[in-house]
Amino acid sequence: MQHGFYFAAELCVKCHACEIACKTWNEVEVGPRWREVVKVESGEFPDVQAMNVSMACMHCGDAPCQTACPVSAISKRGEDGIVLVDPSVCIGCGFCAWACPFNAPQLTAMAGKMEKCNFCQTPGSERPHDMPRACEEVCPTGAIKSGSLAELAQQNRKKVAGKLGGSQGMQGFPGVVVDGADRFGGNK
Repeated sequence: MQHGFYFAAELCVKCHACEIACKTWNEVEVGPRWREVVKVESGEFPDVQAMNVSMACMHCGDAPCQTACPVSAISKRGEDGIVLVDPSVCIGCGFCAWACPFNAPQLTAMAGKMEKCNFCQTPGSERPHDMPRACEEVCPTGAIKSGSLAELAQQNRKKVAGKLGGSQGMQGFPGVVVDGADRFGGNK
């Protein structure tokens, strides 16, 4: 069963507590950030939009970092889909960082090896899957959730259904329909 994260950008206040908890729990040295909060901006003045995003390894279904590794130092566990790195095999070439669209793999200055989020599975301090990850546990707004992707999808469907009508309307049916043709260039 694939595990991963759900992130609600509208709840993130960019407090960086998730970064600190991740570094502390996993004893990450100064420099690399297994989880990083970034501000994403778009548009031009005066129509600028911004949101905060807490990024970590997405533990991809078909992990490009694993494919890019020339020495097979990166593996994906079959039981939970977590993508892990074996530092004793890693040669520090950086191909994984180049291949990752999320900038998750980071080379350490001390060892010259790749490190990244391991879903709080650091040897000696593994968190069971029924416990929140360190980043999730400290998030003051609940912006980060972890679990099986099936559970996360079900929780999000309930949240969306509640926004779209809940008990007042027909659950799962929108209370309003917006035509996006003008904004997104569809046919009229």
